[in-house]
Amino acid sequence: MENNQLQSNGIGNIGVTPIGPHKYNYLKSKSLDDLTDFEKTQIQTYEAKRNYSPEETILKTADYFEKIYKPKEIKVFEITALQLYKLFKAKFRQIHGKKLQIVQNVTIENLEPLIYYFSKDERFFKCKNLSNITDPSFDKGLLIIGPFGNGKTSTMKVFEEIFKGISGIGFRGFSANEVVVMFEKCSSETDRTDFENLMYKGTRYFDDVKTERIASNYGKVNLFKEIIEERYNRKVKTHITCNFKEGYQGDIEMALAEFGEKYGARVDDRMFEMFNVIEFKGKSFRK
Repeated sequence: MENNQLQSNGIGNIGVTPIGPHKYNYLKSKSLDDLTDFEKTQIQTYEAKRNYSPEETILKTADYFEKIYKPKEIKVFEITALQLYKLFKAKFRQIHGKKLQIVQNVTIENLEPLIYYFSKDERFFKCKNLSNITDPSFDKGLLIIGPFGNGKTSTMKVFEEIFKGISGIGFRGFSANEVVVMFEKCSSETDRTDFENLMYKGTRYFDDVKTERIASNYGKVNLFKEIIEERYNRKVKTHITCNFKEGYQGDIEMALAEFGEKYGARVDDRMFEMFNVIEFKGKSFRK
């Protein structure tokens, strides 16, 4: 008696777990022969509450699967140059514990190409500190060359923090000597594979390149020769900071030529395809 009353109130099918629209559409997509009696009862209970006609059921099932398999729209990260500059100043103070030092126009001229590059602003191509030694492109990485201690590393650390976790623009940074130490800690083929995956995949930033010592694991290894060549072959974006060649301050051509001297002619040639060359000017901030 109580059971019949429950049925008449539309609550019936005692012991049947209620299902939602996702489970309902999933069950309806299956062949009737593949459904258990329990699943059939779940469908009947769901439909009884909503009084769907067969036509409505077909349309709702089709709509469900269209939503499930429709490619997800990839949101492109966007930020204006002004927004990025304001964010940079705030993050700089947060990371380094001091305000960004604006030394006449030097600081701004150093920052401008980076701000415009990361914000995809066409003014990038007209920046004073962007060298025309290579053909500038947003598809290339950054090669930042300058004197010792004039803010290359501290600047890139801020951008790394700003873009952390953002697909397509974010990057992970390592100092050149840190990379050598990590390599020398590899004690198995698994370690070596993990190291290579970390160095060869994704956008990476390598700081103070050309100063690292020769690695001594697996024999003597000119590590950055391998890394730069492999990243070139994989067509992944790379950012590098380095100093001018000793005795040739301000000479971009000699700074690039030193890559060839240290890593070979193939690397020297590929630098032109891989990088926008930016000069950081000004004296050292270190005291």
